[in-house]
Amino acid sequence: MRPALTLFARFAGLSTGVAERAPDNRIAVLDAARAFAIVGVIAVHLGLWMPALPPWLNVVSELGQYGVQLFFVISAVTVSYTLEADERRYGASLQIVARRFYIKRFVRIAPLYYAAIVVYGVLDYLAHLAHGQITLQHHASDVMANLLFIHGWLPTSINSVVPGGWSIGVEMSFYALAPFVLYASRTARGLWMTGLLMLICGASIAVMGACSAGVQCHIENNEFFYFWLPVQVPCFVFGLWLARFGMPLLTGSRRLPWRALLALVLAGFACLTLVYEFGAGAELAHGLAPSAAGLAAVCMLIVASHLPVRWLKAPLVASFGQQSYGVYLWSAAAVALVRALLKTPVGTALKHFPTLGFLFALALVSALSYAAALVTTRWIDRPCGAWARRLLLAHGTQDARRHPAPGAGGEPVE
Repeated sequence: MRPALTLFARFAGLSTGVAERAPDNRIAVLDAARAFAIVGVIAVHLGLWMPALPPWLNVVSELGQYGVQLFFVISAVTVSYTLEADERRYGASLQIVARRFYIKRFVRIAPLYYAAIVVYGVLDYLAHLAHGQITLQHHASDVMANLLFIHGWLPTSINSVVPGGWSIGVEMSFYALAPFVLYASRTARGLWMTGLLMLICGASIAVMGACSAGVQCHIENNEFFYFWLPVQVPCFVFGLWLARFGMPLLTGSRRLPWRALLALVLAGFACLTLVYEFGAGAELAHGLAPSAAGLAAVCMLIVASHLPVRWLKAPLVASFGQQSYGVYLWSAAAVALVRALLKTPVGTALKHFPTLGFLFALALVSALSYAAALVTTRWIDRPCGAWARRLLLAHGTQDARRHPAPGAGGEPVE
């Protein structure tokens, strides 16, 4: 694994140290879980174009779509961790904490997403010349909505400009609320009350939205009312609760007794069963599938945190997890390339070995997406991150003078 990782890093212009080692303040289980989640997302997108899969593999690939809900839980944990760290540095100033948070999140998400808008626009134009398409039909107003990150609330914009862009719209909507949510959740009681209020409001808005579209009040898989924030909000609530009450477990500073760990494993399998029944399996209630997937993600993160650290920090696993945002954005382009490959004699040969062909395609898409993510890390993420660190460091010095607190200063933009 190490030589392949070194080759990718050199190709992208990164030092091997950056590619192989996570910063000390990263939580290893979160990076490992990100790697697992993105492989699931790639698997479901591939499975759509490989219909001859064995039934068991088809089920596994379809369940991969709930890797996005795992991302949402991880995002809420990271956001809570970041906001609480800034609050310790700068006291209770919501203005300072929110300003720093918005700068870091925008710089982390926007530059790469804007690059994806351009790249997929060009690819879609080229595909149209060949009588094909990469993205769904959209207009200039949809592009503008994506640039402003309000596409998560508009049916024509939510997933049409960048494949998979709906999840970015959901996350950015959550980020807009996050500082205020954490401000209202300083105490354990406040956190429970705020979380329950978010769950009630999300469920109410989701039902009203679905019912306004038809008399059945039914939410279909992969359509607007499934994608938008009110249906996905339980994942963020579960992540906030996990961050507050389970952080010692995630960081490895506390371990559960084996009976509690076994109970969590069983609970996780029960939640996965609900995911199957509600969602891509039996399709009984797609609107409830994200909630069940969020609970399964919480169980998985706690159980995974008890794995040997050397597994969680394995160089390729850690690096793949750290690059998961870029891998997610570029995976659709890599899937399109594999689709073209499947139309060649190579694809014809692989049809006789569907499981092997799927694993080959999964590895190829993962490798191509990872290589593209390393390149964009070198040319987009790192320069933008360096600029943000300089800006935050300058503001941090001023803020520390106004609000003295130990440890004030700049830190990496995650």
